[in-house]
Amino acid sequence: MLRFNPSPHSIGPTPKGIMEPIFLQIPPEIAAQLKLPPKRAQRVLMEELVLRLYEEGIISAGQGAYLLKMDRLSFERFMAERCIAIHCDVEELDQDISHLDQAL
Repeated sequence: MLRFNPSPHSIGPTPKGIMEPIFLQIPPEIAAQLKLPPKRAQRVLMEELVLRLYEEGIISAGQGAYLLKMDRLSFERFMAERCIAIHCDVEELDQDISHLDQAL
């Protein structure tokens, strides 16, 4: 059975008000239909989940990058390759401009 753990922090007590990690199990007959090695299947499923959550506005780009173990710029490139619009509020845009100014 393909197991899917989106959180690397699943050991130890969870502080009050913080949700426990979520584990998804894909039945073997469904996992076999993916026709991918288990590690690759886990990665593809995680990518699809993160993209969908981001598109729906449930998670931020930073959270998406964290879940996919990418830096923010790599995550934004990853989304652009899949034609996913980048959500950005004014504060984030100001921060990005400030970082660009510092880099130049």
